[in-house]
Amino acid sequence: MNIETPQRMTLFSGLKPKTEVLWFLLAILSIAPLLPLSNFAGHPHWDLIQWIPFQNFKLSRNVLTDVIGNIFWFMAFGYLLRYQLRDDSTSLRTIAVITAIAGGISLSIEFFQVFCHSRFPAMTDVVCNVLGAALGGYLAEKQRATTATELWPAMWLLKVMGQKPFPRYPRLYR
Repeated sequence: MNIETPQRMTLFSGLKPKTEVLWFLLAILSIAPLLPLSNFAGHPHWDLIQWIPFQNFKLSRNVLTDVIGNIFWFMAFGYLLRYQLRDDSTSLRTIAVITAIAGGISLSIEFFQVFCHSRFPAMTDVVCNVLGAALGGYLAEKQRATTATELWPAMWLLKVMGQKPFPRYPRLYR
C-alpha cells in the first residue's frame, strides 16, 4: 500500500519566478551602471583611477549616496542571482560564486569607466559592489532556508502596518 504524506502547502507554493525574467533583470542590473554610453572617449584615463579603496574617504552626501547606492544595487543583483544558481550547492559555495561573479562584473564596469571622460573608476566601488552582492546572496540564502519563505514579504508588510494576527493562523496577519 503506497501512502503518500501530504506536502505542506503555503499560499504561494506553486509560484516561482520565471528564469527568463530573472536573467533579464540580472542583465539590466549589470548593464545599467555603464550608462550613459556617450561618455566613452576611446582613450584611457589611467591617472584618474583610485586604486586604494576608501582612500581620502570623506563623509559627504555624494560619497555616502554612492557607497550606499552601490551596496543596494548589487544587493538586488546578488539576491536575484541566488535564484539562478543550482539549489544543490552549499550555502558558502553559492555565496562565493555570487561574490566572484559580482567582482568580475564590477571590475568590468570600472574598466569601462577608465575610457570615459566624466566617470572616475575607484576600487571603493568594487568593494561596495562585492559586499552588496554577497549580502544579497546571503539574505536570499537565509530566506530560502526559513519555513514559509513565500509569505515573508506579505507578513513583513502586514506586521509593519500594525495588523493583528489571524486567530487560526498565528503566522498570518490581518
